[in-house]
Amino acid sequence: MAAGFDKDCKVLGSVLNLGFGFTTGGTVTLSARPGNPKPRMIRLPEQKAVMNSMGFPGQGLEPAIKRLKKSQKYKNRVLISIAGTIEDEIFECLRQSQSLVSGIELNISSPNTAGLRIFHEPGRLRGLIEGLVAEKQVPLFVKLPPWPRNDENRRELLKLAATAVDAGVDGLVVANTHPIENTRLKVGRGGLSGAPLFEHTELMIADIQAQVQGQASIIACGGVSTAEQVWKLLATGASAVQLYTAFIYGGPGLPARINKRLSKLMNAAGISSIADITGEPPRV
Repeated sequence: MAAGFDKDCKVLGSVLNLGFGFTTGGTVTLSARPGNPKPRMIRLPEQKAVMNSMGFPGQGLEPAIKRLKKSQKYKNRVLISIAGTIEDEIFECLRQSQSLVSGIELNISSPNTAGLRIFHEPGRLRGLIEGLVAEKQVPLFVKLPPWPRNDENRRELLKLAATAVDAGVDGLVVANTHPIENTRLKVGRGGLSGAPLFEHTELMIADIQAQVQGQASIIACGGVSTAEQVWKLLATGASAVQLYTAFIYGGPGLPARINKRLSKLMNAAGISSIADITGEPPRV
């Protein structure tokens, strides 16, 4: 489960019991935040998509830490997404949470949160990551902004990925929601998630895999709803796959259905490990 579903780490165990291999709590910020004004989440059923301008609403780090302490039996399957608009806030989130989780996801890419773009400057990002790497005790992942194939920002965003890896992150989450402008959202802009994103996700994973050449793990995120899509992303270079919007439309049985179907595909291909997934998924 991708970040954003369980913002305050309230249902970590329940999510995992549905069939997810791991879940990401948050995004958590140091202090409580109200988020952006409503309406800030709009379904687009005909596209199996969602527009959101949430803006990190949440109770803050302290309540999340209390819940993580009560969920330690799931520790090795829980990541926490953290963010802030100044370095000190992010450092404090890492220090207090890292002993309670199996990994940290640094969110520098939400299109709905003012102030995060300061970390899109490579020098600022490098300084932040090097500082976090010096203190981290668990794997550190950076969640990147998306880059559609013909986007003029593609080169700059790939440079961000290279900077993050060079500065010592263990992995990259590719990628966040796609920026969108829409007057139905109170603030007039937000992020698009769901089925329309998948083709971009596949292209971005290929871009990142070509760039990092195995130096960092890749978690794919964006538009995933089927086992065949999971297969394609793993074959392209992802180590793991997240979903969220598909869960809204597919319901609580979706992760178990994907697992069952993926197992069937692997049996048809004669393999027993997701590390052996290559090429196109077999026809079953």
